[in-house]
Amino acid sequence: MSKKLVVVITGVTCGGKTTISDHLKNAFDNISILHQDDFYYTDYDERLEKIPELNYHMWDTINAYNMNQMMTSIESQKSHILVLEGINLFDDTRILKLADLSFFIVMNKSDCLERRIARTYLPPEPAGYFEKYAWPEYEKYLTRIKEKEFNNIIFLNGSDSINYNVTVVVNHIHQQLLK
Repeated sequence: MSKKLVVVITGVTCGGKTTISDHLKNAFDNISILHQDDFYYTDYDERLEKIPELNYHMWDTINAYNMNQMMTSIESQKSHILVLEGINLFDDTRILKLADLSFFIVMNKSDCLERRIARTYLPPEPAGYFEKYAWPEYEKYLTRIKEKEFNNIIFLNGSDSINYNVTVVVNHIHQQLLK
């Protein structure tokens, strides 16, 4: 294989992006996975948008991430398959240009909230953050994606079983590798 296959899995918070990505390690050899969450700025970084009424930061926008550092990491990867996963990767046009396969995970609000409540966040997420900030940011991101009418984005439902969504992603990767 002369060219690296870049697979992007993006979309709703708590939709299964990381779990799907982790399953791909068992399905393919010579694969690397980069998680957008590994590129968050720290709590103390002045680039983070503050939410004074919650005494919290806005963690659900592209501005919460050091995307230049992520791009440096992407460029250094040597594997044949590179998976990028994160909540708003396509808000960085450089990622859009790299993607050979694009998956966007959608989910209804109640399922998303149920999963989010079960998760532990550091720092702890204050009451009202999901309703006022996280969910509206996802809705805006989904709208931006739909307005751009990308023909090559494959939508997955995060409420479907992980096994089903993993199978869909694996099958698409296999098809791409056969080209």
